[in-house]
Amino acid sequence: MERVYVIGHKNPDTDSVCSAIGYAHFKNNVENGKTFIPARSGDLTNESLFVLKYFGMNPPLHIETLEPTVEDLELKNPIFVTPDTSAYDVAMLMESRGIKNVPVVSKEKMIGVVTESNLARVYVRRLKIEPLVIHPVPFDQLVRVLKAEVVCDHMKEKTVSGKVHIAVDALHVLLGKIEIGDVVIVGDNEPAQIALLEKGAKLMIVVNNAPVSNRVLEIAKEKNAAVVRVKFDAFGAAKLINLSLPVTLVMSKKFPTVTKKDTLEEVKEIVFTSKIRAAFVEDEKGRLCGVITRTDLLKDVRKKVILVDHNEITQAPEGVEKAEILEIIDHHRLGGLSTLNPVFFYNEPVGSTSTIVAEFFLKNGVKMEREIAGILLSGIVSDTLFFKLSTTTEKDRKMANLLADVAKLDLEKFAKKLLKEGMKIPEDVDPAELLKRDVKVYEMGEESFAVSQIMTSDFSTLLKEKERFMNTLKTLKGEFGVKHFFVLFTNPVEEASLLMMDGDQKLVEKAFNAEKKDGLFLLKGVMSRKKDFVPKIGEVLRRER
Repeated sequence: MERVYVIGHKNPDTDSVCSAIGYAHFKNNVENGKTFIPARSGDLTNESLFVLKYFGMNPPLHIETLEPTVEDLELKNPIFVTPDTSAYDVAMLMESRGIKNVPVVSKEKMIGVVTESNLARVYVRRLKIEPLVIHPVPFDQLVRVLKAEVVCDHMKEKTVSGKVHIAVDALHVLLGKIEIGDVVIVGDNEPAQIALLEKGAKLMIVVNNAPVSNRVLEIAKEKNAAVVRVKFDAFGAAKLINLSLPVTLVMSKKFPTVTKKDTLEEVKEIVFTSKIRAAFVEDEKGRLCGVITRTDLLKDVRKKVILVDHNEITQAPEGVEKAEILEIIDHHRLGGLSTLNPVFFYNEPVGSTSTIVAEFFLKNGVKMEREIAGILLSGIVSDTLFFKLSTTTEKDRKMANLLADVAKLDLEKFAKKLLKEGMKIPEDVDPAELLKRDVKVYEMGEESFAVSQIMTSDFSTLLKEKERFMNTLKTLKGEFGVKHFFVLFTNPVEEASLLMMDGDQKLVEKAFNAEKKDGLFLLKGVMSRKKDFVPKIGEVLRRER
């Protein structure tokens, strides 16, 4: 079935994760012919991990990029052979299936590949008549490849190996070369046939359908030998003997491999520079699961995605411009994201995307399991800070109460437990890791700025680490390529945020009429990044830039 990924913004917060899970579940109930998969493009926060564990839900699929990858191709089950397959059988397989490369697989893992050039080298190897060596080959396999008639078989061992001689030299010269157990190719020459068997030939191949006398058959029995007859001449028989060899003797042991996570751009480079013009797909355990050819890479392949909780290109997962966006479900300001085709775009100014998703269930009469109700409730509580943010609407409150009933939860107790988990900051946390957990980039005209938000119940702990955070800010400002980097340490209990920044401080002074103290700004009443902070900074930028 066609896969559609439902995915939130970079560095996903709880609402982004929960709305992706909820909307994927909703779509799987109302739309047939597609599989909707909840996904994420970053690490999960402690709060999100708590929610998933609490309701026994699997984390959304981690996707590093929305660029088309190998798993987006419609790969057919690979055609392969085992190590004991003959080169002749591989050649016939190639001809019948119209393929140019055949993987050789042992214990589910690829050990080599047989190409047309491999077979060509085997076939033209005998440009002159000379002794050749046959490696251990089952007698039945050799008979099948030669399309031979078994005249008699008295061999004790059913495996043929050793030197192969063609009776073109004078008989006394050839007899000097024969060793016990060798193979001989001979024509309609009874004296030579008898002499070769008596000298110790294990297998005699009679060409051109020449007759075999009873005397020859008696000697073959005495010597525990076998006699077969073919319609080819000696040269043709020798060539087919070459093709009876197992593929392990003719295959290439070097071959390009890729994984399902590799992007098609990376694979194109590999395939088009490879001598065999193909790449072999292996799973996480190294097992062969597909073959990619140049024809596969000529198709226009794109990941199909539904974006939730964002609609700005700067907040979208990497590679979104190479994906096919089907829908956008959001509650933020309109951003600069564009699409090639018309899409379903639902944007409503409520406190949480999870509120919107929950309403889709209700409007369409889709049954909501307790776990899904709990997941969506978590998104609302997290994104509204249990209704304390100015972005909270009456619809958020009503929906949260309804979801709490379905999930059979005490709303207040659950909300406090959830927010407590979300505000935990380990003492040994890496400042860069902490500041990048929930950061969004905004563009205002020719200027861009990043805003990271961290929920905390204790400003004093952060003040002790102020210097470490300030040093990290300078690094992150360059990493994100922005002119200003803001960090809001938001305390829901005090209903205020401590602002730390690297950039033009006059922006904050003008936007909030706030004074700086000990290198920080205290912004009372500023709880919501999207409603209380970003619009005011944006207004100053538009007015003065």
